Amino acid sequence: MEAQQAQQAQEATVPRVAEESEESSLREARRSEASEARQQREVEHPEFEAMNRRLQKGLDLRAEEVRGDRRLTKAEGRAQITDLWNRVSDYHATTFKAYEAILEDRAAAQEQAVFYTFPPQRDSVRSAYNDLYDRTSSSGDAEGLNAREELERHWERGVRTGDQALMTAVGHLATEKGWEGQRDKWLATSQERTEAWQRYGEARTKLANWRDPQERMLGRLTGKWSLAKPPEA
Repeated sequence: MEAQQAQQAQEATVPRVAEESEESSLREARRSEASEARQQREVEHPEFEAMNRRLQKGLDLRAEEVRGDRRLTKAEGRAQITDLWNRVSDYHATTFKAYEAILEDRAAAQEQAVFYTFPPQRDSVRSAYNDLYDRTSSSGDAEGLNAREELERHWERGVRTGDQALMTAVGHLATEKGWEGQRDKWLATSQERTEAWQRYGEARTKLANWRDPQERMLGRLTGKWSLAKPPEA
């Protein structure tokens, strides 16, 4: 009787534990989404904004010089300011593409820092990675439970045996797959790699913010990313 009651209690506990686990995962996902949204709103681009201010200042000074040139008729002054505005506007447009290229390069550099492997280890890591990739891809559930369990099993083996190449390969694959739990275990083995991952996340967030049409519009409306057109132009 006692054994039957214990079994019934255990069976009743299983769905409750599963439900609590699911609720915990949902809360964590919501916190993560809120954190990402907050970071997106708080992203700034001081380098571009400083360049924009310098360009605006130069435009204003040059336009004022033209206005003060008594040798020019009103029509000639307006024509010169219009020409000045057109040239500055064309240059300003190129700075948007140039700055985006800078952000892309920074994100790529930080990604390389995350995945960097010392030359003597590269062959071993490559071999372990290829083996892991084949195992998880042929598991019949490449994006689900079976593949993650396979990766976890190899991670534990790498930890037990001190196989750094295997651990690195697991970390690389988990990061590429977006499997956060296993990725974070790998990152935690190196403070330098953890910091590189944080910098990579910041670089990606900054690039995504710059490419966001709404953020681009807001930047223009507030004048942080746009130029004020002279009234004569």
